[in-house]
Amino acid sequence: MRNGQSVAVIIPALDEEATIARVIARVPEWADRIIVVDNGSTDTTASTAFAAGAEVVYEPVAGYGRACLTGIAEATGKERKDKPRADILVFLDADGSDEPEQMDRLVDPIASGQMDMVIGSRTLGDAAPGSMTPPQRVGNRIATFCIKTLWGVRYTDLGPFRAIRGRSLESLAMDDAAFGWTVQMQIRASKARLNTAETPVDYARRAGGNSKISGTVSGVFRAGKGILGCVAREYMQGRSSVKPREALGVFAKYPSPGKAKTRLIPALGADGAAELHEQMLRHALRCVDELASERAVETTVWQTGAEAHAFAERFAPDTPCRDQTGQDLGERMHNAFVAMLSGADRAIIVGTDCPEISPGLLEDAFDALGRNDLVLGPAADGGYYLVGLKRPAAGLFQGIAWGAGGVLRKTLSRAASIGLKTRLLTVLSDVDHPEDIGVWRRVRISLETSGPVPALSVIIPTLNEAERIGPLIDRVKSDETEVIVADGQSDDATREIAAGHGARVVIASKGRGRQMDAGAKIARGRSLLFLHADTELPEGFARTVERTLRDPRVAVGAFRFALDARGRAFRVVEAGVRLRCKLFKTPYGDQALFLRADTFRELGGFGSTPIMEDLDLVRRAAKRGRVRVVRQTAVTSARRWKGAGVLKVTVINRLCVLGRAIGIPASSLAAWRSRARSGKDTHRRSVQIEPTGSGAPSAERAISIAGSEVEAKK
Repeated sequence: MRNGQSVAVIIPALDEEATIARVIARVPEWADRIIVVDNGSTDTTASTAFAAGAEVVYEPVAGYGRACLTGIAEATGKERKDKPRADILVFLDADGSDEPEQMDRLVDPIASGQMDMVIGSRTLGDAAPGSMTPPQRVGNRIATFCIKTLWGVRYTDLGPFRAIRGRSLESLAMDDAAFGWTVQMQIRASKARLNTAETPVDYARRAGGNSKISGTVSGVFRAGKGILGCVAREYMQGRSSVKPREALGVFAKYPSPGKAKTRLIPALGADGAAELHEQMLRHALRCVDELASERAVETTVWQTGAEAHAFAERFAPDTPCRDQTGQDLGERMHNAFVAMLSGADRAIIVGTDCPEISPGLLEDAFDALGRNDLVLGPAADGGYYLVGLKRPAAGLFQGIAWGAGGVLRKTLSRAASIGLKTRLLTVLSDVDHPEDIGVWRRVRISLETSGPVPALSVIIPTLNEAERIGPLIDRVKSDETEVIVADGQSDDATREIAAGHGARVVIASKGRGRQMDAGAKIARGRSLLFLHADTELPEGFARTVERTLRDPRVAVGAFRFALDARGRAFRVVEAGVRLRCKLFKTPYGDQALFLRADTFRELGGFGSTPIMEDLDLVRRAAKRGRVRVVRQTAVTSARRWKGAGVLKVTVINRLCVLGRAIGIPASSLAAWRSRARSGKDTHRRSVQIEPTGSGAPSAERAISIAGSEVEAKK
């Protein structure tokens, strides 16, 4: 600890067995954690680091930035008693050239609250002769000149020895996986207007081994290309690469018997109603904690019904807890928004009455605030379970009878009168009456992790698949196979039907990759199979999966591809897929990818990429083992090919593969693909609502356009 702040030291390492133990030994004792990220070493780096007292995590995919990201995930993940979540992160090279004893120069300005980031400058310090090669010095000057010219911040060095506040680092949304890591951090810190400084540090010649960058001509070229490419990308992106500051407030009531969930007392009794309220409260707080572990969100619990310290001690000991203030719910929400938005760009308030809320839904709500002034989560009873704002809106919550019906309708009318552009999320159900208790039971079943471990978990990402999902689950589910439906906030009855047919259901952030990751997170099976909702598996598919993965050399498997339509064009598509799989070992998601659960988690899942997440996973898996396409066939609906045309779909897919290969951002490709498939502009269009007296939008009308944007005209 340093001035009450926990400190984690992250050391990326690749074949540094000669130096790593000495580097670890020189780290000051006040550092709470030393995390060595083994980036694919072929020597004894990992075991040597572990023996020297460091934690060791593995990042098999090569790349300095990727190794740093893995270290960050370990340092800032869910807190454990023996491994505190880092308040300050220090980055240090493993080759012995940095001076860990000078770490206080970097950390103290941050721990004292003066700075957000401190760079150790080798240029200002004492660099030993030969410690920095001429190409390194030239590259430093060019990159720092670009930062000063384009962003107006003066640096003298891109030195790897640096420290940064954890929350500040999360707001930078770092994503460079290679040599542009250090320059990207400094550029994004400039964009975000962080308080930054440089301090002189000494720099020695490498203590052993050869440099992966300056030691070879190719290394110098690749590093220079990566750094200059990063500068160019950051300039083109403008400020969009910096995350806004976000705050999340949980409105909660202390579960006192007789005062909590009073409308459930006739069915459950006072104690039973309070117990159910407590269960849903804890569930909501777990969702919020999970979101905060993956996204830089400042969380506050706004409580009523007890003293704030008593509430925090029982339910949220690690989260700031404050009393709600105001005469009614509207005034209390307004006051909370004023407080949260004083230090944030976006804020959301969520209640604890809706158990279907998930981290993915909260993430989508924050994203929606980037394009809208107001975000509302409509509840089926005519109210709302979530409200988000970018600035306090005086009058938005005034004159509303909170205990009566029509709350959503009245709020939309208020939003229209003050000109707020509004986005409605998917409709969910509160648990307020005895007939609602089944909603909570369904959620509890979906989240249950105890019980027998199935051999296989089949994960189905869905979006408005009410017609298909029931029969599909019936064909797949068995005693040894659980089915998880990861729903992307469907507007139809997909979730209810899936639960009724025995599937576990989770509401996820929209996007197939994110949905499948959310499903995998709650999966209990030893193996995972990812099934598109329009694909039919062959008879005996579970035995095929088990038999294929029994071979330890196989990392990922898939079925042969077929379409359910007649015609020569469709047979040509099938032949093309067979040829691609034979030559390049790249099956796609509509071939029902399957792999061991441990392998999937080690690979980091699909990630948040909005396009070709299946191809990305297969390529990463191929570096760990074989890719096997079995002889049995999975049959996919030809609806996409029929709708857009076989040639058009094929050309679009090939162009997307080419685009990814040449480095076009996945988000840009996804937007282009959507437009190309539909033949029109698919950017979300606003629905114009002009309320006038009794013509204001009804709750039913609002629910019917859930998921749309509502731009109110004054």
